[in-house]
Amino acid sequence: MLRRLTIIVLAAVITFGFAESHGSLVAPAGAVPASPPSTSAQPTASSPNAKQCVGSDFATLGKIYDAIFDSFLPYLPPQVKRDKDKIKAQTHRDMDRLRISNMLVSNHPNQLGAQRGDPIMKYRDPISLYVVSQLLNIRHGKQFQAVTVENLTLAQAVETAWLLIYTTVIIPLTVVLSAVPNIAPIWGPINVRFLVTLPFYVGIYGARYVYQFISSALVNSCLVSMTKEERDRAGKPIKDLRFSGSVPKFIQDIAGQVDLADQKGCEPIGNQPMSRIVDRTTKYLTDANKDPATRAAIAAISKDVENRMRNTWVPVNLIPADPADYNQIEGIISLLGGYVSPDIPITIGDNSFGIATGGAPLDIVLGLVHNFNQGKNMGAQVRLWDLPVTKSMTAAYYTMYFSIYVAQVIYANALPIALPGIANLVPRPFGLFYAPLNFGFTAYHNVLRSMCFAEDKKVEAAVA
Repeated sequence: MLRRLTIIVLAAVITFGFAESHGSLVAPAGAVPASPPSTSAQPTASSPNAKQCVGSDFATLGKIYDAIFDSFLPYLPPQVKRDKDKIKAQTHRDMDRLRISNMLVSNHPNQLGAQRGDPIMKYRDPISLYVVSQLLNIRHGKQFQAVTVENLTLAQAVETAWLLIYTTVIIPLTVVLSAVPNIAPIWGPINVRFLVTLPFYVGIYGARYVYQFISSALVNSCLVSMTKEERDRAGKPIKDLRFSGSVPKFIQDIAGQVDLADQKGCEPIGNQPMSRIVDRTTKYLTDANKDPATRAAIAAISKDVENRMRNTWVPVNLIPADPADYNQIEGIISLLGGYVSPDIPITIGDNSFGIATGGAPLDIVLGLVHNFNQGKNMGAQVRLWDLPVTKSMTAAYYTMYFSIYVAQVIYANALPIALPGIANLVPRPFGLFYAPLNFGFTAYHNVLRSMCFAEDKKVEAAVA
């Protein structure tokens, strides 16, 4: 019973019962290149058997289990002490029999080969981190390879568990909370909705900060001692074992064109000018179509797009800074302003309206102030052809953000007219619109800021 309970405690968070339900095993496949190990722990002695204390990006669940078991051993019943070696051996066998597909595991940036200061260290969320992990798995041919629970690292367990919590609890809960109607005003912006939802919002944002703290602390901690051979093997899949499955060809094509951005010359896709995206898209469409008439039409359209982009000028610094680039004070103001948002009363004739001060207007002001405080020329203009991808994404983000905000203001002022007396009891639907923006669009943007074009890394390698 104790052995089974131990397995459940260590594995339930990360497996959720999917280890044996995602495809059957197929014939052994050839080995594939392994991901570059993290540099957070390097050997300090020449002997291959020399041990070094490592953090969660190397510490496997098998090693963690041994450390926990040994620390509790003095307090366990005599029978357990007597059979400790047998219990541990059986537990390790059970953990080794539990296999999880690589496609279900999210990795810490260190395990992807990222160094301190690389873009992915700043621009990431659970969804984008998972997407980057899987694109790199597909790029290196490691999709559907199996990793055992015994050899799964604590960092992989933490990131995968947080991804599951994020997608199954936090996102749905955020949508539900945003639907709570503004009932029973108490004082100013304070109402019953505020009092009911406040603990949940505090819990959500608290969980995010706790996760960030735990993730960083575990990577930089001394958890268990491991030899170089054990560190090299940590978190890696079983060499000749795969789950069955297939990846759509267009995703394979994408994975083959991208790699992890770094500070050594492989600039993020987000830093690339729009012109490069147009050129690559044109080349891809031309190569994919062999019909001469179709290729000619693609070339004509591409030329027209290029001319328009070369002759369209954009006030680049009047695009507000992305919320991901806010400093700590700006982030707190944005958070509080979006939650506690008093209305500005406006009267037109016999009709009175309220316009919320938080949300999109506040974030736009914060983004412009951020640009100004960075010493940027607010009147500077660049051609759309030269506009960085991330600037275009940020402009699209604020366009959608403000559009939802305007619709929300109209809805809030029109509903009391349409449903007098019961308008404050009607659930608000705008969480369904904000969720794709805040969790989907933002994750996609983070992927573009975390990855680079693979050919840039090849050029860098050739120069090196």
